[in-house]
Amino acid sequence: MSSGVNFWAAGNNRVKSASSPTPAIVEAPQKLKSDTMSQQKKGLVLRSMKNGTANGDTNGPSTPASTPNGRKTDWADEEEDSEFLAQFTKDPRITTLETTIVLKDERVKELEATVVTKNLRVAELEAAVQDRDHRICNLEADSDDKEVRIGKLEEANHEQFLQVQEFLRDVAKKDERITVLEHELSQKAAIILDLESKSNSDSQASTNCKEVAIVEKAKTDNSIATKTPETESVQDHKEVEVERAISDTSVSDSFEIVEAYKPEETTKESPGGVTEKVASSIDTSSETSPAKANSPTHYVTKDTLKVVPPAPKPKTLTFPIDFSKYAKKPAAPPATAQPQSPPPMDSRNGHTTPWGRSAKQARVKTDAKPTFNPSADIRQMSLMERAKYANGPEVAVKLGGIEVMTIPKYLLMQCSVKALVYFEANPDATSWDFPAGYMDADAAKVCLTWMDEMTFQGRVYSINLSAMPNHDKKNLHICRAARVMGLNNTYVGHFTKQLCDRIRNHEVSYEFMDMVCELVYPENDPIFDCLANNLVNQVKVSAIKDMTSLEKLMAKHATLKGKMSHIEQMMAKRMRKAGGSREDSQYGGSKERRGGGGNRGGHGGSGAPSKALSLFSRSR
Repeated sequence: MSSGVNFWAAGNNRVKSASSPTPAIVEAPQKLKSDTMSQQKKGLVLRSMKNGTANGDTNGPSTPASTPNGRKTDWADEEEDSEFLAQFTKDPRITTLETTIVLKDERVKELEATVVTKNLRVAELEAAVQDRDHRICNLEADSDDKEVRIGKLEEANHEQFLQVQEFLRDVAKKDERITVLEHELSQKAAIILDLESKSNSDSQASTNCKEVAIVEKAKTDNSIATKTPETESVQDHKEVEVERAISDTSVSDSFEIVEAYKPEETTKESPGGVTEKVASSIDTSSETSPAKANSPTHYVTKDTLKVVPPAPKPKTLTFPIDFSKYAKKPAAPPATAQPQSPPPMDSRNGHTTPWGRSAKQARVKTDAKPTFNPSADIRQMSLMERAKYANGPEVAVKLGGIEVMTIPKYLLMQCSVKALVYFEANPDATSWDFPAGYMDADAAKVCLTWMDEMTFQGRVYSINLSAMPNHDKKNLHICRAARVMGLNNTYVGHFTKQLCDRIRNHEVSYEFMDMVCELVYPENDPIFDCLANNLVNQVKVSAIKDMTSLEKLMAKHATLKGKMSHIEQMMAKRMRKAGGSREDSQYGGSKERRGGGGNRGGHGGSGAPSKALSLFSRSR
């Protein structure tokens, strides 16, 4: 290049702006030749510069240099200079990114500090969890110890319960003995009152007879002078009657006869001038006091003689017990205690004991042997027919070797099919044994007591279950005891109706369902069957609100789960059969319907869906 303008023009093509996406490499200017350099040196003129300007002006515009040929030279274009300088300034995006990097670095540091804090917190929580694990292990060990202790206490409680049952039986026997003694005491009290009344009447009769004898004797003495044969016969007849009355009186040896008070003897002259002495003394024992024997003689006349009223009743022995309420009138024969009608059933254990008598005392055993028909209801029989089942030997019902109660053998064979089969196979057996825990002792005693009272009670009744929810467990125990002993369904059918109605009306809780499953008797338990059918129907129509509790109940009791599965299979089978019957009806009906079953509309027969559903909705 020969000039500066050409140089800058050539450089302008190689220098790129900083805003280009890929910066270009700036090439260095080529070296000038020697002759060109010499020409430039000749054309250059040096001038003094002030404040960076070539013409010496302070703030004025620069004067372009002149070339040797007289032309003005422009060393740099302002726009090119600004573009060149712009290449060395920072892009705002870079500045923003650098600021963002700084902020991110600070955020990373904060997060690292947070992570360190979290790690420390996690370590603390792990230590706390380990402490809790140790605590849980200790509590589990304590719980196991408590369970072992509870088991021992339950065994001890069972033993004490059996002892209490024995004590209760002893108390019942003693109560019966007390009742017998009270009855005997009341009879003896009536006899004593009767004897007292007789002794009182005899003592009064003897006193009056002696007084009459004295008066008659005085009259005979006064009328000796004027006595005629007629008067003698009359007087003799009176004397005979008096003596007969005295001889007829009988006094009890247990009481002492007290003589009536006698008036003193007085003296008075008779109208005829004859003075008579009447001795009104009565024969007494040798223990009479001397003062009475030496008393002066008194004389009385017929006019002054009178009959003194009987002396007051002497004191008699009295007892601290008032026997008047135990006896009837003295004239009637000795009264016997009349038994009262049996009171209603006690709500505590369903046992009825009539006041004043016991079952064994009221029954009168004979040699008659009744006929056994367990399907017959004993409550429909008369009292004489029911009393026959009390004849024969008595057997003991035992639970785990402990005697629960003794009961007539014939009665047990009539009310229980199982007992009939057992005693027919073992006629010499004296007890009927059940394993321990097979049923509740109190519940079994309720059933046995009811059977025992049917042989002597004038009225008949049934065992009633309590309607209170807090007695559900006791009711279920009674149901299980009745099923275990094989009582006829006639006697316990109302149990099933009462509890199944509650199940169908959704008035039972899962606790009640759990008790039903625990006390189930697999051989014959319609209450358990009703519960399983009801749950299957509710599951089918999605009517169960708490499905989790039902799943827990099924997981706890495999019997309930198996029963529900069996019912579902039977329902599916019957539904398939019902569907097949409907398909056959399109081609003229099934074989069963052609055989005469079903109605004209095609909805009858054994495969009808309505009957298949109702089979499992009702309890068995």
